[in-house]
Amino acid sequence: MELQNNLINIESTNESNTLEIVESRLKPGETLILDIGNNYFNQADKLYDVLSNNGYYVRKTLVNGRNQLLVAFMDNKHQMY
Repeated sequence: MELQNNLINIESTNESNTLEIVESRLKPGETLILDIGNNYFNQADKLYDVLSNNGYYVRKTLVNGRNQLLVAFMDNKHQMY
């Protein structure tokens, strides 16, 4: 699995669009990286809440000054460490 294929820039999307993107792109056993950018409007916190309330494992990270969310399915077979 190449992580470049699982990196999605979501700086200009809203919460409902992001949920649709995650539902369509995320496969069991994979992790998506949602690149938020500068997080001017606390977008990372809002998306974290939306995704975690919809049954996903979500981790916030900061890479090279950009906010990112790591997203994976929440089930008994696949876990994010």
